[in-house]
Amino acid sequence: MDLGRFLSVAWRFRVLLAAGLMLATLISLASLARIGLDGVKPKLTYREQESWTSASTLFITQSGFPWGRAILDDMITVENEGTDPISIPKYGDPGRYSGLAALYAELAKSDGVQAAVMKNSLPGEYVEPMVVQSPGSNTALPLMTLKAFGPTPEAAMDVAQRASKAFRKFLDREQAANGIPAEKRIKVVVTQRATNPELFEKRSIVRPVFLFLLINIGFLAFAFALENLRPRAQPTPQEVGPVERPARAA
Repeated sequence: MDLGRFLSVAWRFRVLLAAGLMLATLISLASLARIGLDGVKPKLTYREQESWTSASTLFITQSGFPWGRAILDDMITVENEGTDPISIPKYGDPGRYSGLAALYAELAKSDGVQAAVMKNSLPGEYVEPMVVQSPGSNTALPLMTLKAFGPTPEAAMDVAQRASKAFRKFLDREQAANGIPAEKRIKVVVTQRATNPELFEKRSIVRPVFLFLLINIGFLAFAFALENLRPRAQPTPQEVGPVERPARAA
């Protein structure tokens, strides 16, 4: 494209292109945020929220901290109706707790727990329970992570703490309802309340940028279309110059 002609057309239709620039700016801004009033001052509210994440970690264990013992040889005596009392191990198989962590991660997705977590929640708030795996392998650990998401750092931390509290209440309620003695209950210990929030997903600016470029390109194409539709002035004799007559043959 001839740069000189481009600049000439742009200058000739500068009012039209300026109007297109203003319109493109307003439309792209409106696609990014809602424009309102805070009293007498204009206020912008983003249409798409950022997504922040925080996590709470739960440790699946039992009373007495069996993970700190080298030998699980302690026994307890249990009364048995009609027969002599029997002795059973005081501590369960440590490998069982990893399996319980996987089970509890699924129970944390149940309707009852999710309803307690999402009560009075904001748009964009949710939680993803998952099992913690050993670094460098797929071996599950007796740890469960409640990965929470929210539109602000504070919201993400709040969801993580609510999820931890809701699941522990759910487990306590089920244990009590089924009459499990306190010494035989699984304990869920909070090892980390909520990590420092991290930005998970930024606001997308693809649509505003696309609309801004599209509208400006459209106005520029319209300006060139008007330029091509304008009748071109015929050159004057002075612009054409003298006409040379062919010499006559001798």
